[in-house]
Amino acid sequence: MENNILKFTMNELQDFSSEKLMNLNEESINYGLILTEDDVRQIAKNTKETLKKTGRIETSTDSLEKIISFLYSSPYTQKDDYVEVISDMEEIFYYFKNQVSDLLSDDEIIEILKKTYDDKSGEIIQIQGFVEEYTKEFKFEREFDLWNY
Repeated sequence: MENNILKFTMNELQDFSSEKLMNLNEESINYGLILTEDDVRQIAKNTKETLKKTGRIETSTDSLEKIISFLYSSPYTQKDDYVEVISDMEEIFYYFKNQVSDLLSDDEIIEILKKTYDDKSGEIIQIQGFVEEYTKEFKFEREFDLWNY
């Protein structure tokens, strides 16, 4: 019985999330970018895989919506790879969260990613490299602070 309730709740959440993501089209259309229902299904599938891979659980699409919002408003996001870039940036976001042990808020991470996305002209490999370096420094500084305690 408990599994059925969880499945029902997850299905409700997915339906609500899909609707919220589709509503982003109202603004993204001004930038020439639109998500179709198939796109949203693909994003949901990628999100599920990313959460599983990173060992995370989400109960809302708030962070994903913020990621999509900065992506569609960037001049570096192209129609041809819009869905792929959304999925890549979401994966980078959760990797980032894990690497900084949730010591930065979602909004702080999203702001860093937004700035980096534009600074690196939307080049995912360069963004990944930046995040690697940033998180190494972040960990080192935290360890260094602990040594001086």
